[in-house]
Amino acid sequence: MRRPHLYIYAALAAFAAAVFAPHWLTAAAAAVAALLWGEWLLLWIYRTWPLEPYRERAQIGQYPAAYDPRRGLYHVFWEAEPTRSEFGTSAAATLHEIYASLALQPGEFIAILQHGNKRYVRFTTKTPDESRIAHVEAVLRTYFVMYKDLWLSYKIRPRRWLYLAAAAPVVLTPANPVFLLVALTLLYHAHNIRRWYREVELDLHFEAVSTKRDIGTSRHALETFATAEATALAKMKKWAVVFAPRPEVAVEKEFGKAYESPVEKRSVVVKLQKTSQLLERMLKYDERPIYMQVFGDRELATQLDVRRDPLANVLFWLPNSAYMTKALSHDLSRIPIFYGGKLMSSGRRLFVGYDRFDRLVEIDIDSMPTAHSIVLGPSGMGKSWAVATLLRRLPRGLKIVVVDPHGDYAALARHIGAEVLEVPRHVPPLDDVKNSRYFRMLLAEFGLASPGADGADVDAEAAVEATAKAAGVEKPKEVQPPDKVVWDLRPLKHDAAAQAFFVSLILLWYLTRWGSRPHAERLETLIVVDEAALLMHTAKTTETGLVTNTVLSLIRQLSMGGRKYGFALWIIAQLARHVPEDIIENAGFVLQLGGTTRALKKSVEVLALDRYDYEYLRSATTPRETVGGVATAGSKPYAMGVLYLSPRDIKYHVKIPLDPELKEAA
Repeated sequence: MRRPHLYIYAALAAFAAAVFAPHWLTAAAAAVAALLWGEWLLLWIYRTWPLEPYRERAQIGQYPAAYDPRRGLYHVFWEAEPTRSEFGTSAAATLHEIYASLALQPGEFIAILQHGNKRYVRFTTKTPDESRIAHVEAVLRTYFVMYKDLWLSYKIRPRRWLYLAAAAPVVLTPANPVFLLVALTLLYHAHNIRRWYREVELDLHFEAVSTKRDIGTSRHALETFATAEATALAKMKKWAVVFAPRPEVAVEKEFGKAYESPVEKRSVVVKLQKTSQLLERMLKYDERPIYMQVFGDRELATQLDVRRDPLANVLFWLPNSAYMTKALSHDLSRIPIFYGGKLMSSGRRLFVGYDRFDRLVEIDIDSMPTAHSIVLGPSGMGKSWAVATLLRRLPRGLKIVVVDPHGDYAALARHIGAEVLEVPRHVPPLDDVKNSRYFRMLLAEFGLASPGADGADVDAEAAVEATAKAAGVEKPKEVQPPDKVVWDLRPLKHDAAAQAFFVSLILLWYLTRWGSRPHAERLETLIVVDEAALLMHTAKTTETGLVTNTVLSLIRQLSMGGRKYGFALWIIAQLARHVPEDIIENAGFVLQLGGTTRALKKSVEVLALDRYDYEYLRSATTPRETVGGVATAGSKPYAMGVLYLSPRDIKYHVKIPLDPELKEAA
């Protein structure tokens, strides 16, 4: 069978034949064409206002469904977000796995729909079987986080002028009375369209649909075009893919005809080549033959060949394998089904930037199981600049603490009203920590107390004064830090050991204080530690391979439950090897900025970067290379990186617009 718009052309051709050769036979052909294809013709005439089939609410057990009473189709909807991020051919195995697990039956269709920032999954069937829907849902929940939803049609009926268009053949009745029958047939179709279709808001309709009947069977072609096609679709605001099983008997019939039909014997060689490619892919990669149809909001000139079609929206709601493309299950990787994803919540959101397809990327800071985070990036890639930009974008009301070894956050302090405290001239109150066993352990690690000393044997003030004096400060002043503060360690920039000690002391003060607080659940305070390599100054590797010291031990203890105490810790480092792997693995989000092959070596291992991630990071430009850097008026510098969100493998290739004001007088 051919596509609906070809039926329309056939109907028009029959009408033309009846006009120019007014015989009963040709007129009868026009009447038959009106009966068979008149509805498609009228829908096509109505193309200025997109239509979709009317759907009423139905209930299949626990599942709400959109029911098309005319065609007996049940559409079960879920709002859904993928539990993983895979793109292009990297997603092929997962897509085949989900298809094989669904075990779709003839007449069943799955649609993945991206509409703006929301994604949906639709299961279409003619059988209202709750147990079957439950099976489909159970399979889908392995790959998506889903909430039941319902998508009904709008209540605006098509305009009445459609009757005038249907009655138009009446003017030809003087030439041939059969045209009265044609007009009556079209009026019947117009009545059905008025009854069974509804108009769609322009924002909700698809304008284009794939036109290829067969996208080929070559694995090489798939690997060549899949990423480019997925990229092109991902840039659309609206896209969808509908897929269904292609019976094996249909495959056998397609290739068997070459031997049975004398007309097709010339194509035997071509069909043998296609057969060999088909069998090779099915056997080697365990693929399945499928039908699929791709929809979009604009044309797409790729192997899928997505073209504008006024009937695209109708075809989306009336899935029919006769109009769909022949493919194999891995060909679904041409669609960005598992790209991105998000946490489905309505908590406070932090705007990060835009993904590689110019879509908004946000972090829901109230939905992550742990708010502790890691930012990695070599020097010069905009690491501190990006963190300062994100801190300025945080929702109001959060307390912000920054431990700043290089003075990178001085401009941020001015813009958010934070107080800058120089270290070691200022230190947090020692009374809050001097009786802590962690503090005594910290002094022992830096040789300021004997190992195993109890509280009576340790003079906290003297130990801190001795370290400060070595840095040129006679007597540190103990201060109660305000809600927003930047601890400036630049006076210690020539003494790495002293920097490491005071970074550890400040962090220990906050961690000890917050670790003893009652449960808060909601994030109240964010502590940022830049140059986290300083935390590793006294770290040792245990027999089990765990890298640890006093501060790292406390971070591990609180990282799992920091959200319960209302605080989050952001650790900033140049390289992944500067932070213990288990702390990276337990982070709520990890942002890896671009860098060289050497700088990314450990990150590839720890973060399990795939080929697409690695290539994106290797292609990253420095902020000063982007749009003229900060020197050009009106420029918008940005940093490039890969963002991972917990608790699932949600991954974005992001561009983070940087705030030029935060680069003042660094």
